Formats: sequence, structure tokens, C-alpha cells
Amino acid sequence: MLSRRTLIALTIWALMAVACMFLPGDLRLLAVLPVVFLLLAPLNVYQLYAKSVDCEPQLTDQKTLEFSLSRLAFIGPDWKNEMTWKRFEGFSEDSEYFLLLLRHSGLAVIIPKSAFTPEQQQIFRQYAGSENA
Repeated sequence: MLSRRTLIALTIWALMAVACMFLPGDLRLLAVLPVVFLLLAPLNVYQLYAKSVDCEPQLTDQKTLEFSLSRLAFIGPDWKNEMTWKRFEGFSEDSEYFLLLLRHSGLAVIIPKSAFTPEQQQIFRQYAGSENA
């Protein structure tokens, strides 16, 4: 949300609100419009992201995970996304999830541990933590 273009647009709206406060008489009430826009901007961004996620099958479909020493494959009803372990620069886990940090993006692939048996979890840790990751 805080891209350069977004910050410029929000700054323009804020300047318009301030400028409207210097208008004569009742015209000062026009400052309410840019202020309302500024207050609703985070909600609009949230709705935009939510709609984008809802419309993307790779984010919402039921999927299976296949992994080997050389790759990961996420498979949905009508799509497949394969990645080598070299696509990731880090691996960590907490009590519920495995986290694979993607190179150059700062994003992580989050995989629930509940999708694995204890034996599969151990194998996954070995592959993700090996020199391939």
C-alpha cells in the first residue's frame, strides 16, 4: 500500500483538504470530502486485496504438496506450480507451520504442519534445510 505512487496520491488528497480549509465561509465544508477519502483509503485497499485473493485459484483452491530432494510441487484441481529448492533462501518453522522464504521478494510460502505425518515432517525438514534451500 505504501508505494511511491500511493503516497503521492494520499499527499495530494491531504493538501486538497488543507487547501479547502482556507476557502471562504461554508465552502470550507468541502474539506470533508478529501478527509473522508483519506479515512476510507485503507478499507478500499483491504477490499482490493481481498478481491484479488478470492479471484486467484492458486491461493484459494484445495491443493496438495509433493516434494522431493530437488523440487516442490503445489497441485490444484486444474493447475500445477513447481519450484526448485533453490528458489528459497531460508527455512524456519513454528509449532504449526513451515515457512520457506522466497529469494528476492521478502515473501514466504507457508505450509501447515497438519498436512504431513510426523515422518513426512522430518523428511521435509531435511530437504528444506539441506544445502539445496
